[in-house]
Amino acid sequence: MPLEDNAGARQPQRANAATPISEDEISLRDLWEIIAKRKWLVFLSMVVCLGLAAVYVSLATTIYESKAVVQIGKVAGQPVDNGLQLANRLMNQYTPVNTVQAKKQMPKLYAVTPDKADGSILTLEAQGRSPQEAQQYLQGVIQRLLAEDQQRYQQIVGTRQAQLTQLQALYQGMRTSLDTKSAKGQVDSTSALLLLEQSRRSDALTNIQAAIAKMENALAPNNTSPTVQTLPPRYDPIPVAPKRGLILVLAGLGGLMLGVFLALLQNALRKQPA
Repeated sequence: MPLEDNAGARQPQRANAATPISEDEISLRDLWEIIAKRKWLVFLSMVVCLGLAAVYVSLATTIYESKAVVQIGKVAGQPVDNGLQLANRLMNQYTPVNTVQAKKQMPKLYAVTPDKADGSILTLEAQGRSPQEAQQYLQGVIQRLLAEDQQRYQQIVGTRQAQLTQLQALYQGMRTSLDTKSAKGQVDSTSALLLLEQSRRSDALTNIQAAIAKMENALAPNNTSPTVQTLPPRYDPIPVAPKRGLILVLAGLGGLMLGVFLALLQNALRKQPA
């Protein structure tokens, strides 16, 4: 019996030894008490971060944006320029090679984006220190673009019109010749060679007439039009940068996290033995 009592008494001791309580563990309540005890440190951290953010926002350059939409011209249903290539060309034309200068440039052409559904539609975005500056700068970019594309458009259309004029002259010449020979053929209608030549000329005239109709349709207004701006430059009175509200919110959250970290660090340093 004494042995059994001793064995029973030892079992609870083993159970307690299997679940030791670490002195380094901390509960949420203890964490809250540490932060509450050093709330002035947390508050000071938030004030400092918010102050720095306010200084940055007040000193940073306010940037406004203006947007416009351009429809690339077409001839015979085909764009006179590739949208993606034109966008890259414009950005290279108006962006300095030096990276530092490109970042400091103001006003500037910020982006040229082809439409996903129709690559001949471009959205141009310019930035400036004021809404009017951004709008005026973008208007200058578009005017120069329209002038350059107008020259390209006139060259292509001029070439097509010259080809059409040649076909029309050829058709009239062959038609006149055929009518003349047909009149002569009435005197000697038994000539097989004359009938064969008239048949060939008639087929050639039909083909030329079809080519003329096709080219006239290609040069019609619904298939051929110059580059135009479908949406003139418009500015947004709300600045795009800096995002004051977002910066202040992030600064406040960052200050809170920094303050909590400093409070926990100070508590840990004070617990260390001397």
